[in-house]
Amino acid sequence: MKRIMKFSIIPIVLIILILLFYQFPKKIDIIRPAVSFNDNNPESLKNTSIHIAGTFNRPLFRQHVFKGSIIINGIEITEKYDTIDTEVLKRMNGINMGNLIYNNTQNATVLGIIWFDNNFRDIGILGVNTEANQKEAIYIVTGESYEEGLNNLKKMRDKYGSGFINFE
Repeated sequence: MKRIMKFSIIPIVLIILILLFYQFPKKIDIIRPAVSFNDNNPESLKNTSIHIAGTFNRPLFRQHVFKGSIIINGIEITEKYDTIDTEVLKRMNGINMGNLIYNNTQNATVLGIIWFDNNFRDIGILGVNTEANQKEAIYIVTGESYEEGLNNLKKMRDKYGSGFINFE
């Protein structure tokens, strides 16, 4: 009986260790159409795209991390500098939130806060450090029109709950 217990405990311990340390990586390489606009100003709308390439690590019981690049067409910081690993600071109902930070050789620049689903299908960014609008917040959202961008923000806010972008 002791021998059976001994041989059943070893596989259980191994399974637990694998679940604790395995990253469950998901390769991401997508380009999503997006729009950018200033707060409640449809006239400021610009079409852009977001290119995401890297690995989204989703370990059990630990912090999720995206390692790779997030490039927003038309925002020089994202095109010239390296994306620092985006650690998921909060997860709510399939929506992840983290800081979007870029690193050049001299310092790190926070572009803003990013919310995204696990597949990077829906993305919302509250940018606060874009070269065109140093003093204004800018919303960068997946979609091809102002209305589609707002609908995606509403859909993500409804899933995420409080703490999401205040865009209305």
